[in-house]
Amino acid sequence: MPKLARLYLLLSAIISGGFIALLGATFSVSVEPEQFTVASVAIWFVAGTIVAAPLWIPALIPARFPTTLKVSRLVGAIVLLLPTCLFGSIVVHNVSRALSGLGATTSALVQGVILTSVCASCVLVLVWPELKRCASRNTERPL
Repeated sequence: MPKLARLYLLLSAIISGGFIALLGATFSVSVEPEQFTVASVAIWFVAGTIVAAPLWIPALIPARFPTTLKVSRLVGAIVLLLPTCLFGSIVVHNVSRALSGLGATTSALVQGVILTSVCASCVLVLVWPELKRCASRNTERPL
């Protein structure tokens, strides 16, 4: 996997995991401000790390383990479809509210669009080597 792809996956993991951690910590503060502690922040940090795992795990596996890298990329791409759907539902919900006349929440819409784009592009980055391999295999075969 190229270094640029690894860097993009790591930066995307920081963005998506940080969003989950920040959103969760904000929720904890707003629901129970008197019980908000460092433990709450740690829990949401772990949750953000777990959500971002399909991004940072394949980025950290060295190229000298090609089978592990291939499996982690494909599993990561499949698992990454869940946060993509989650963030995409934020976009769909806000667009439907805007179209129905109820008004969309601009900040949630922008966050949803950015995170959906990041997750969808990371799925592409994760499966791109396999797509290239399949395309080269199909062009090498004579008809």
